[in-house]
Amino acid sequence: MVGIDRYSEIFIDRAKELIEEEDLKNNPEYLDILKNQLLALKGPKQLARKVTPRDTFFSKLMIGFNEIHNSYYSLLDIQVYIGRFPYAKTRVSKTRYLSYHMENYFNEVYILKERLKAYCTAIDRLYRDDQTFKDLKTIMKALSGYVQKSLSGITDVRSNHVHKNRLTDENLDRLSTLELINHGPEKIPVMKTLYESVYRDTRTKYGLTIKQNNEAIRKILDVYFDVIYKVVTNENRQIRYPKLKKV
Repeated sequence: MVGIDRYSEIFIDRAKELIEEEDLKNNPEYLDILKNQLLALKGPKQLARKVTPRDTFFSKLMIGFNEIHNSYYSLLDIQVYIGRFPYAKTRVSKTRYLSYHMENYFNEVYILKERLKAYCTAIDRLYRDDQTFKDLKTIMKALSGYVQKSLSGITDVRSNHVHKNRLTDENLDRLSTLELINHGPEKIPVMKTLYESVYRDTRTKYGLTIKQNNEAIRKILDVYFDVIYKVVTNENRQIRYPKLKKV
């Protein structure tokens, strides 16, 4: 296991450790808290325990990772969404549905890029006073630059369509025109057939683009988290907390 999957194991393993350390399975207070959370009941929703510097450190690591993880899986979700149209009996337009998910896809890639950049900054700050990696700032700067450059081809599309208000594409323009004609009072069978043909071709093209992009993004994430992993773990594959007096 490497890359983002290996990095995610850090948080899974730590969660298991916390359950054992707090003996949560046999803690009635925890069961009440869990019930309050799941059923939206009044009452405490977290254990009354002192928050240690290590708890704070771990929380910052995990929150940043969760944001990146959620962004990546949103991209995978869109890959599924775009291959289906579940609103055949509604007023939702196939063309607008396709356009919406493509615009959203590029927005999500941009969000992912910014979160990866922010996580590099967070790692640098978390280990700022740790002497283990004296060139950490240089490493994080280089890693952030690698991400920005690697994703620029996708995010540049997003920047262009944001400034123009809408994503523009020749096939989308054709679809919009054909859809408008087909909504007219006089139905022309050949135009409907043409619309369905262009729609299928466009959806297939977009689906392939997203699939290829997501595969490339996964490789970028694996490289990224292989570097981060070496910074935040020790030789025993456990979290390496900064060597500070208060930790």
